[in-house]
Amino acid sequence: MMKSALLTIFLVVVTGCTNVTGDAPRIISSLSDERLRTDHLFATADTFFSEAGYACNTDAEAGQFRCSRELRDLYIHQTTAEVNIYPVDEEDKTHRMIATRWDEGLIPGELISNTYANDDVEAFCVFLASEKLGRCSDYKG
Repeated sequence: MMKSALLTIFLVVVTGCTNVTGDAPRIISSLSDERLRTDHLFATADTFFSEAGYACNTDAEAGQFRCSRELRDLYIHQTTAEVNIYPVDEEDKTHRMIATRWDEGLIPGELISNTYANDDVEAFCVFLASEKLGRCSDYKG
């Protein structure tokens, strides 16, 4: 009995948990007849999110922009925010922006909130509108 209890505790400590939850997906589109070019959007996003403390990179071949930032780094649990932007339609130059939160460690998923709203993504949308570069809308799909 004692051995099975210790084995169970050991397995819980060694295996850990990974939980992923996401913010509402958004569509980024141009404000005017000018088309929002992917390279310009990625450069703008890189500057904005880097200043907010994210580590960003662009995969030109895949046409994808990705940023991540540690929100929590404890011995037993790590939380990372991730933002991805990629083109949806080459004709009208719309882009999709997806924000997720990754929780990894020893805290079970039942104890972690399953809702997530990334304030930096919202601020980026406000920035795009204020600079008249584009606008964000909720993805309906």
